Amino acid sequence: MNCQETLNLLNMYGYKFHSWGANKFTNVYNYALKFNVNGHHHKGHVYIMVNGSDLYDVFITTNRGTILDTFKDIYFEDLFDVIDKRIEYISDYSE
Repeated sequence: MNCQETLNLLNMYGYKFHSWGANKFTNVYNYALKFNVNGHHHKGHVYIMVNGSDLYDVFITTNRGTILDTFKDIYFEDLFDVIDKRIEYISDYSE
């Protein structure tokens, strides 16, 4: 898992990514990227991992580590939207 590459992907979304209030980025043993968010729908942690199929798995957890949602087998180009819909997206937002 290249955490910096994944973080660069998320940063490409600019203000949309920053609207999550993402901070405290941590490389978890080159296995996962962990960070805190303070979004409209979720305040807690996000874990992003690469699975054996070379696709992403995402875990949304509380600040204490309780898993609230799991998204498996996410393609590179869908990663941002899957996370955004869970933690921040509001249908009234305009592009």
